[in-house]
Amino acid sequence: MTTHVAIVYHSRSGTMRRLARHAATGARAGGATVRLLRVADQAGGARSDAPAESPATPEDLLWADGLVLATPTYFGNVSAAFKRFLDSTDKVWTEGRLTDRVVTGMTSATSLHGGQEATLLALYQTAYHWGSWVVGADPADSAFPGTGGNPYGLSVSYRRGRVTEPVESQAAWALGRRLADITARSRPRTEPVPPGVGRTKVAVIHHAGDEATRLLAQECAAGARECGAEVRLRRVADPVVRTWRSGAPPAVPVSAADIDWADAVVFGAQARLGTMAAPLVSFVQSLLPPSGAGPLAGKPVSGFTSVPYPHAGSETALLSLHQMLLHCGAVAVPPGYTDPAVRAAGGNPYGTSHALSAGPDPTRQAMAAVRHQGRRMALVGDRLRGRAVAALPAGSAPTRIVPGSIVPGSIVPGSIVPGSIVPGREAS
Repeated sequence: MTTHVAIVYHSRSGTMRRLARHAATGARAGGATVRLLRVADQAGGARSDAPAESPATPEDLLWADGLVLATPTYFGNVSAAFKRFLDSTDKVWTEGRLTDRVVTGMTSATSLHGGQEATLLALYQTAYHWGSWVVGADPADSAFPGTGGNPYGLSVSYRRGRVTEPVESQAAWALGRRLADITARSRPRTEPVPPGVGRTKVAVIHHAGDEATRLLAQECAAGARECGAEVRLRRVADPVVRTWRSGAPPAVPVSAADIDWADAVVFGAQARLGTMAAPLVSFVQSLLPPSGAGPLAGKPVSGFTSVPYPHAGSETALLSLHQMLLHCGAVAVPPGYTDPAVRAAGGNPYGTSHALSAGPDPTRQAMAAVRHQGRRMALVGDRLRGRAVAALPAGSAPTRIVPGSIVPGSIVPGSIVPGSIVPGREAS
């Protein structure tokens, strides 16, 4: 089956246009069918010197499996024209039709530190709301250091009359090729599991600074098992000795070998000062070698958190986690609005969150959302490893498909999920 990639760019000086064309060449080298599309510079029409590429529409995003989004930087954000284009996707997003696209980005600014990183991160927030997967630059690519080493995508400095450097053209080509390769792997598989192929492997790594995070981790692991995944529930070591109301023993301490083993990884921790707790951050940092790619490269990742109050880091902690993981070459896979459980739990598209002000234990809605997240990561992990999901083990709870849900074919949890892990029972 042919992979479709859309390269959507807005360009005034020609910099983004040139980079977009190199990215298109790279995507074609990866076997993709490509549409190179421009965003009109002004609402209702294009500039008189507009290039020959067709104007982009939301329908082009529906055609595409993967997207390279390219915009100049304005005040640390996407251009107004590109923002209008993103806003025009509202209808197809509401219908749940943009989920599971693979997205990466490119940008330019007039100075070295003029907001390129901020622009790409702002761009990806839209993709997270779509329920798309976000891919940054490949840290092992030879052009990566020469363009400034931006892990979030490609960024260059613009000066009027400046010619695109060969290393920048090479990096744009490599980003298009990387996007095409991961997109091709992301396509759903329908064939049966080949003999001898093992189950999808999901690691749920958490720092249990409180009972809520620990219970969310257990429920996420249970969701992954529903899809037939083999799961390792692991904890980040902490010098603080904790006792739990449930009396259950703690999970096994995590090691780098657990990340090597996994096809997909979910991270969870308390949010502290708007970021994930330091022990989890320290563990993630230990996975990144001085140069090149580590054990998370090319693997889908996601996150959950607990916070003191609803707006005390529920979003920023998860976004900061995604930023760290893009440095590792991972594929950020948020829940988006891929299931009604996400909205029921507060509508956080970046990951599952629970506010401790609502109680020390996660609400039923938060547990349903993180269980959906575990199922989603098992399915995504399977797709990126290029194998079909193994059949559900006997006696496990099947996935229910409900026609007409917010996303056609989405997984919808019941109010009580059979086989749920309850306080007092720790998963290995």
